[in-house]
Amino acid sequence: MDGLKKILTVVMSLILSVYGLLGLTAGVSDDYTQGKYKNAILFIGDGMSFNTVAATEAITGTDLVMNEMPVQLKSDIDSYLIPATDSAAGGTALATGTRVWINSLSVYPFDVFSQDDMNVPVSLGELMKANGRATGVVTTDKTSGATPSAFSSHTYSRDNEEQISADQLVNGFDLIWGGKSESINKDNAAANGWTYINDRDEMNALKPGSRSFGQFSYDDLKNATDKNNTPSIAEMTEKAIELLSADGDGFFLMVEGACIDKFAHDNEMDGVTLSAVELDKAIKAALDFAEEDGETLVVVTADHGTGGIKYNESKNEYYFTHGTHDITDVPVYVNVTDAGFTNGKEICNRNIPVQIARVLGFGEEQFPATSLNK
Repeated sequence: MDGLKKILTVVMSLILSVYGLLGLTAGVSDDYTQGKYKNAILFIGDGMSFNTVAATEAITGTDLVMNEMPVQLKSDIDSYLIPATDSAAGGTALATGTRVWINSLSVYPFDVFSQDDMNVPVSLGELMKANGRATGVVTTDKTSGATPSAFSSHTYSRDNEEQISADQLVNGFDLIWGGKSESINKDNAAANGWTYINDRDEMNALKPGSRSFGQFSYDDLKNATDKNNTPSIAEMTEKAIELLSADGDGFFLMVEGACIDKFAHDNEMDGVTLSAVELDKAIKAALDFAEEDGETLVVVTADHGTGGIKYNESKNEYYFTHGTHDITDVPVYVNVTDAGFTNGKEICNRNIPVQIARVLGFGEEQFPATSLNK
């Protein structure tokens, strides 16, 4: 059996190498800017396509701030060897600069055949923590959801909730906030040095230097209008920035607006557009901080679109064409013009974290994906 695993590992490694040589690493900017910005905030609108953005503006009458950011690109959504993805593989590409099998979280494609002693790719959050900088993950999904888990755990299946939560408890991050997951409780959070919080008041009471695991009501997070004492995504983003920015060495924050995807799967347009507006409020909070701070890169993108939203010109309406993931490119918005992202360019999803790492001052010694994606 061990011999078979070795053979599979070699074969998969060769495939991965050929995959890179075929030009599918295209999209990395020629601008290898390093050390330009101290902080980075990455927003992921789960399920947010170009038409999601257009539909949101048209239906809600809102001018989304993300659509006014000075640099606008598009990104493919490919997973390992196929032009389709899910939130696990899409999140992994954006977290580690590595494309993986659908359903797996931040493990190399050839390592799913050997689930013990895996050599796993480094995520942006882990990169920052390893270099003494603050790191946070915020989501409107459960904290064990696919996207936050791609940044904070490593496992061959997104369904391994217990393993995901176990990884998160010991990863050393400064904050992980989202909907309540089954395997997180006050006792195991405290045992691993976390302050356990479950409402807005407890979140707002946090002071810089604390490490907090937020386990909020998932139903409240999904509800854009009535959240009881559960913080909105904008409130979580503002507080997370306040806490993380106290680290003078810099910080990385990933914020996921998960409910765009949840509503799109059910073809609920009002839910999709209201969730996109909520995410945009969080983006505005980050952009306001970045403008004042002057040292913060803000990138907004999506792991994939959902629902195949299209526009019917004769009826002047947006509508869903299916209830699954799209295979079309997704938007990328950047707040600054000098960070190696170029207007109108098409970029590979896995090259987004590569460029973020370079802008934060990291090379291949610290973030190996920068070498793979040259």
